[in-house]
Amino acid sequence: MKIWIGSSNAGKTQEIQQIFSGFDTIANFEGFRGLEVEENGESFEENALIKARAFYRALGEGRGDGFVLADDSGLCVGALAGRPGIYSARYAYLSPANISKDSPKPIQNASDKENIACVIKELHQKSIHSSAATFVAAIALVGCVKGKYIEKLTRGELEGLVVDTPRGQNGFGYDGIFVPLGFERTLGEMEAFEKNQISHRRKALQEAKLFLQSL
Repeated sequence: MKIWIGSSNAGKTQEIQQIFSGFDTIANFEGFRGLEVEENGESFEENALIKARAFYRALGEGRGDGFVLADDSGLCVGALAGRPGIYSARYAYLSPANISKDSPKPIQNASDKENIACVIKELHQKSIHSSAATFVAAIALVGCVKGKYIEKLTRGELEGLVVDTPRGQNGFGYDGIFVPLGFERTLGEMEAFEKNQISHRRKALQEAKLFLQSL
């Protein structure tokens, strides 16, 4: 079964391909290039589904059996009232006062370094150096099997702690400031195979994989 990966993020794509190693995964699909999707959902699940539907339409006619896989993920920090949340990828361009349903939301993502610096700055503004936090990943599958159109959503979470000093050179996103519950190292200090055993995205992807295997 073909799985078109609806992401241009190299780190996410690698993680998806490792977990879906038994499937015919297609990354960097030509038809997805230049496609801009407005992520205007109010949850990780809504945004993942918006992206998956858009990428599936971009496949055009004659796509045959297979699924587009898209994700939306982010970091929810307890001391910051759940922020950055669904705005994690572009958080450096948003102030807390701007995050509301009616506020304009920039499409362009910020760099990992910029986003991390923004979270650390807000922690320091509250005179704290760490906070309980949760990584959340939502996976959306949109596709067709034997002429039947199917949509499926899965979710994975990873509890832990955010710290105010980035550690490690591995991973992407907020990995360098996130210490999973029960560990002393950040995700950025872990090798890919270690992170992929416990990650929020792995949990959601494994559930999605089991669903596809049941078809």
